[in-house]
Amino acid sequence: MKIMKLWAFLLFTVLLAGCTASKPPLMDNPDAESMGYLLDAGDTVSINVYGEPDMTMKFIIDKSGTITFPYIGKLVLKGKTPEQVSAELTNRLSGDYLQNPMVTVNIAEFRKFFVSGEVKNPNGFAYEPGLTVEKSIAQAGGFTDRADRKNINIRLSGSNQLLENVDVRHSVHPGDIVIIGMGFF
Repeated sequence: MKIMKLWAFLLFTVLLAGCTASKPPLMDNPDAESMGYLLDAGDTVSINVYGEPDMTMKFIIDKSGTITFPYIGKLVLKGKTPEQVSAELTNRLSGDYLQNPMVTVNIAEFRKFFVSGEVKNPNGFAYEPGLTVEKSIAQAGGFTDRADRKNINIRLSGSNQLLENVDVRHSVHPGDIVIIGMGFF
């Protein structure tokens, strides 16, 4: 009889341990960071053409992802790096309009990222390079008393994909939504 109780206790313990195990937090893919920042709606871009003050301007990229630039007309910015836009502008302005133009394209302001759920100040915040989940939570005032500190998800910008159970060191990108779940205990 004692052996039967011991086996039942052992089986119950093993089953209980299996129920409490959870997946490890999702970490970043370091290869994804090396791609370069792609412009999108909401970014503010500063375009400087050296020696041409009339062609130096700032644009907020709208949903179409295009701007109208003097002498060349429509220019698509969405989905390109600032370096690619600079190269395209230099190429399109060369010859017909300017001799050897020097064009620089910089991001004046990144689009926002968002924090929702169980944080003290859920809202949209200005993105800064190197942003992590932990830093985004700090910008939102920290966790509330009801927050489940292990139930952190990220809805990726543009793809609507949900990354579940992310580590606080996971990177956050412009347009992403960090979602903090509610704990019950």
